[in-house]
Amino acid sequence: MKTRSRRIRLAKTIRLATAFILMAISGLIWTSFSLFLVAIEGEFHWSRAEISGAFSVFALTSALTAPAFGYALGRWDSRRLLGAASLVLGLALCGTTLVETPAAYWIVFGVIGGIGSHCTSSYAVFAVLAGRFRERPATAMAMADAGSSFATFLGLPLIHWIIVDAGWRAAYLFLGCTAALVGGALHLLVMDPVRRTPPSQQGSGPFSAKLPLALLLALAAAYFCGSAVYQGLITQQIALLDYYGVAESLAVWVVAAAGLLLFIWRLGSGYLCDLWGPGKVMTIAAIGIVTTFASIAIGATFSAPAALLVFPLAVGIAFGGQQVLLAATVRLMTHPTAFASILGICRLASGIGMAVGPLAAGYAYDSSGGYEIPLILFATMSVGHIVAYMTAASFGRKS
Repeated sequence: MKTRSRRIRLAKTIRLATAFILMAISGLIWTSFSLFLVAIEGEFHWSRAEISGAFSVFALTSALTAPAFGYALGRWDSRRLLGAASLVLGLALCGTTLVETPAAYWIVFGVIGGIGSHCTSSYAVFAVLAGRFRERPATAMAMADAGSSFATFLGLPLIHWIIVDAGWRAAYLFLGCTAALVGGALHLLVMDPVRRTPPSQQGSGPFSAKLPLALLLALAAAYFCGSAVYQGLITQQIALLDYYGVAESLAVWVVAAAGLLLFIWRLGSGYLCDLWGPGKVMTIAAIGIVTTFASIAIGATFSAPAALLVFPLAVGIAFGGQQVLLAATVRLMTHPTAFASILGICRLASGIGMAVGPLAAGYAYDSSGGYEIPLILFATMSVGHIVAYMTAASFGRKS
């Protein structure tokens, strides 16, 4: 009996470590875009809107295909599907080194990369973990999600060094090989399959959990607003700090340090979701939201770099744990076999937000010549994020 218990604990530890690595690859791909933005702008002299648009296409493609991919994960061999997606993502990142025009960048990185991005998407990894970790699912999801922030802490300086020393193409080759070889091997050889939907439910489609429409819309709005603000801020954070007078070298290390803080917060937020419930954790995130925009306002108004350096730290507390927090909320409201499908739908809303945020920031910057307008927009959407979550929580208690 003790031997069997040890084997179960070992298997869980291995799966958690694997999920951590997959989310680390995801975090490195998503958060390093702000470095590529500066490097590509310097070589090609494209506008920031054109470059940010590729990231928006990447996020939007990932979002639009998420409901179908989430539906498929619960019905077919999820390991093969995710392994194939790893290869597609790796080829797209490697292929980005050949682009010479914004249109090519949008297609290769944005469309093809977006299709392959499901291999390291949090909703796919969370769906796997939810079937194995049933007592403390939020803690398990948080431990995996912390991999993305850990990669920011260690990986962002590495990507910056590669770009400076060997060029942005070498950095994309590194990311592509990592996604294809490491990600593909982990999905095929280590990860569990997603818990499949019973045959009796297979005809009911992605909405088989039968969530009330108002609840689903409120969850989608919370995912959309939170993702739009977070991705809009982190894809521009180094450029934003540079705009307000913070040296790029200092900004990179502050953002990397923020990744370490985010790593700790993501671990703690999942545990707190299981201990207190997601609602109380959202209160902490709301304080982080206020601190984020207050630090930027103070730093910009009074030319105080020290205040500006609080921004990358606070934004992680504000939005960095939202994927786990919202997934934990969904987990409380839906049947485990429909978890992947519902998260796929929420991922659609989240991905649209990921696309809208960076694109809005880029166009607003190009048209106004500053970050004041996008910051006002993101502050307004942050309020919408909190209100939508409170609405979803209210509907969830009634249903």
